[in-house]
Amino acid sequence: MAKKAKSEEPVISKLSDKKDEEFIPTGITEVDEIIGGGVHRGRITEVWGQEGVGKTNFVTQMLANVSKEHKVLYVDTEFALNKDHVRALGADPDNIGYIADSRLERVAEMLIEAVGKYDLIILDSLAYLTPLTVDTNTVGENSIGLFARLIKHWVVKFRPRLGVSNTAFVAINQYRAPIGLYVKAEPPGGKSWLHAVDVRLHLTSNSADKITVGGQVIGHWVHCKVVKSKVSSPFVETKYRLTY
Repeated sequence: MAKKAKSEEPVISKLSDKKDEEFIPTGITEVDEIIGGGVHRGRITEVWGQEGVGKTNFVTQMLANVSKEHKVLYVDTEFALNKDHVRALGADPDNIGYIADSRLERVAEMLIEAVGKYDLIILDSLAYLTPLTVDTNTVGENSIGLFARLIKHWVVKFRPRLGVSNTAFVAINQYRAPIGLYVKAEPPGGKSWLHAVDVRLHLTSNSADKITVGGQVIGHWVHCKVVKSKVSSPFVETKYRLTY
């Protein structure tokens, strides 16, 4: 009977020996300034907000900027990435790995394996990951709580590996309208996901933020608020220009 592999013993080291925080600039200067210089290696950054606010535009700009010098993996669960648009932004396609899949269990395992092999991993989006059970069920079959349970299982495997790596992980998440008058709006993923995230960026915009030239809408201002941060000051806000 084969012996079980001996698990690694925990090692006590000095705090002074812990490596310094390292970050990768997103290319959006205003945002970099409020999160400590960019997305942090070994940590999870979440970008969430309402439909049309500019979440995918945010990570697409970051993808193009980072790929000029670093290796990036883009996980497209929405099957929506525009290759020509990314190339037009100056991206280096040879430095970009691409996965188009929305099956939660498969994507989760691929993400675990990808840690340490890329400087930046982008997941677009967490909310679109679909458990295999839901995919094979008849529409309308009960699967309450399944998504959050699977995300928790993935996070407890993924987070420790990410924390000791040089990979920065960025996930887009979506806005979900709360049920009830006094319920706070939160993105999908459950409490385990919220606790695992190191930096949460909430993007918002409204009709007053539209940018017009000659009566034509050419873009809008995006407001970015740090609603959680383990590496910089929380509750800091900025805004940046998004041009269509």
